[in-house]
Amino acid sequence: MNYQFRLNCGLLRLFDEFDSLPDELAPGFQYELSHPELERLREAYRLDQVAGGGDDWSKILNLMQWMSEGICHRGDISKALPEVCKVLPMNASGLLSYSFGKDEDYGINCYMLSIVLTEACLSLGLQSRIVSLNPLNPYDYDNHVVTVVWCTSRSKWVMVDPSYNAFLCDSEGLILSPWEIRDRLCRHKTIFCNNELSYNGAKYSSEDYLTYMAKNLLYMHSPCFNGFGSVTSRKTWLTLAPKHLDVCKRETYNMKWREETESGNWEYDELRSSLEKRRLAGGHAYTSSIASFAQAPN
Repeated sequence: MNYQFRLNCGLLRLFDEFDSLPDELAPGFQYELSHPELERLREAYRLDQVAGGGDDWSKILNLMQWMSEGICHRGDISKALPEVCKVLPMNASGLLSYSFGKDEDYGINCYMLSIVLTEACLSLGLQSRIVSLNPLNPYDYDNHVVTVVWCTSRSKWVMVDPSYNAFLCDSEGLILSPWEIRDRLCRHKTIFCNNELSYNGAKYSSEDYLTYMAKNLLYMHSPCFNGFGSVTSRKTWLTLAPKHLDVCKRETYNMKWREETESGNWEYDELRSSLEKRRLAGGHAYTSSIASFAQAPN
């Protein structure tokens, strides 16, 4: 693998201390599988037919393949089309209406794609949630968002990435979750990409994909409530972060850097003020417990 891959994996290894036991203070995750809008979504796009009659894993793959064939990824949509983003509904129905069956000019970013796949899975009774994957570097505009689905046939969470029509597995074919991928990357354990890995219809390099994932797996966010339109519900998100990583400080630097034309220079008291406002604002709970972040649905 290339130097950047080794560097990214090394940063994961430096921040790799988690709690092994559940965190009693961490909020749980909820999944709303019955909602009129989810029913309308399922019927409007014939998702039962798209998913097919196989087991839950085959349904998940069929939904992701359907999205890969019908929706383009456009990572710069928020910069290139800010007025569109202001009015674009952050739910599967609105995003599909805007992008499905159209060219790259109507593509949507990874966050939006994951919303679509998550809500499509929920509409079929598959418990799922989006997971935002984030890098260490506060001067990085980019992060990545994927979907995790509880696969009953395998009794575990699996990660599917609609931006790249991707999933990852170990040498024995076990489909991996984001936290399992993180663990394997920082310990130099083998990971395989699926053969269908692609970007907007073109074959994509597995080496490039693993390098990108390693950059973005330092810490993770996921909404605690998961249903139709839940990402705009203003309910709590849970952050999984390794011990000794100050996520609040990292994100404050990142937000401030995004606001400024030149990054990295402001007064200490301004930084402290920003940090304090972030802590008091609420909306995020924090844990270092993988057991809590990876809890099985009830």
